[in-house]
Amino acid sequence: MSETNFLSPTQEQGNPPAGGKKSSKKKPKKALKSPAKPPRQGLEMKPPAVEEKKARAFFKLKDNLNTSPAMPKAKLKIEENLPKVKKSEVKNIYKKIAFSFVALTVILVAAVLYFGLAKVTLTIVPIQEKITDSLTLEVIDKVNNSALSQGQIQGLVRQLPVEQVRTFTSSGKEVLGEEVSGKVTIINSYMKNQPLVATTRLLASGNKLFRLRNTVNVPAGGQVEAEVYADEPSASMAIGPSRFIIPGLWAGIQDKIYAVSSEPMKYSEKVKYIIKQSDIDNAVSELKNNILANAKKEFASTYPEYNQSIFQVDNNLVNQEVQGKVGEEKENFVIKMKAFVTVVAFKESDVYEQARQKLAATLADDREVVGLNQSDIVFTLENLNLSQAVADINLNFTAKVTLKNSAGIIKKNNLIGLNVEQVKAYLKSLPEVAGYEIRFFPSFIKKMPSLVDRIEIVIKK
Repeated sequence: MSETNFLSPTQEQGNPPAGGKKSSKKKPKKALKSPAKPPRQGLEMKPPAVEEKKARAFFKLKDNLNTSPAMPKAKLKIEENLPKVKKSEVKNIYKKIAFSFVALTVILVAAVLYFGLAKVTLTIVPIQEKITDSLTLEVIDKVNNSALSQGQIQGLVRQLPVEQVRTFTSSGKEVLGEEVSGKVTIINSYMKNQPLVATTRLLASGNKLFRLRNTVNVPAGGQVEAEVYADEPSASMAIGPSRFIIPGLWAGIQDKIYAVSSEPMKYSEKVKYIIKQSDIDNAVSELKNNILANAKKEFASTYPEYNQSIFQVDNNLVNQEVQGKVGEEKENFVIKMKAFVTVVAFKESDVYEQARQKLAATLADDREVVGLNQSDIVFTLENLNLSQAVADINLNFTAKVTLKNSAGIIKKNNLIGLNVEQVKAYLKSLPEVAGYEIRFFPSFIKKMPSLVDRIEIVIKK
């Protein structure tokens, strides 16, 4: 077995080997105070020079660590401010996160409001068409209690006797002459009486010439009233109150003897009236109208439940007496008339309902009547059977027809996402639309919702 030689540092210095006696020589001072660690069993011991070199390097490093030089002040300030900078950055990060959260919340709320609350109401005024139609109904007198069928209504079918007398004026006349006349007061402020003969001239302003009708004598300092007439009668000579001079007197006394009028002059004609054929014809027609008016008034008070009626004078049963002849010189003439008035009366509501039913039967399913006024229905009597107390009446009426509420004028899918101008353009392109109104809720929204159930369409009649 080979032998391993373990040497201690003392043996290298010439010390005796282990197990020998200690040398009496004084040991030299060691450079390092700490003794070297004993070598481990079974390991080869490194040379003392190497160990010493390592020991010196170790202690030098230790001294350097314990006595490190001071850091510059600028560097220390940076290190002192370093935690503050980090806190500011953290704070900014938190702010950004908070702002982002608020912005997302606002966007979310706006989206909820838009999709949940946004609503648009379109009020559409559809085009109204006018339809003219007619209908014939049979009016059955109420005394007949038989059941009514389609096209029949209950009412009254009667004849009433009426008599009336009136005086009329003849229109044929012949003007025999004209006259303008009046009265004046002649004043005499002169010292002598002044006689004036008939036809003495009196001249008003504008050269309106009148003459005395009779001879008068005007006393000095007095006055008299006299009748005058226009020298050339015409409507223009009917002048108002005036002052007249007497041109036949000496000019020096014309301001002392003169005439005045306090009332206008009157224009009149001398006329000869003649009865003409047209006078009698017009009088008979007017009398018939008066008979009808009186019959309506009397009937309305007797049968107030029937608010619609047709009245006709039976021309075959008219008896008239004219007190005058055609060509006779007569200003007035009298006519006595006896007649029978046929009355067909019924309730307006019954007729109105029949007319609506007639229209409803002829209209398409998407149309409805929106304008049928009872007052616009015109009634005429077609046939009359007094023996059976029935009459046929004809109705002419004009109704306004438009689309029903259920009619799909507007397609909601075509409105989704459109702005106001686009919606207006779309509505104007529809021939069925006469007008429209757009209401947004909330009011600041100016765009159609994205959901069709948030769009409401109202049809306005």
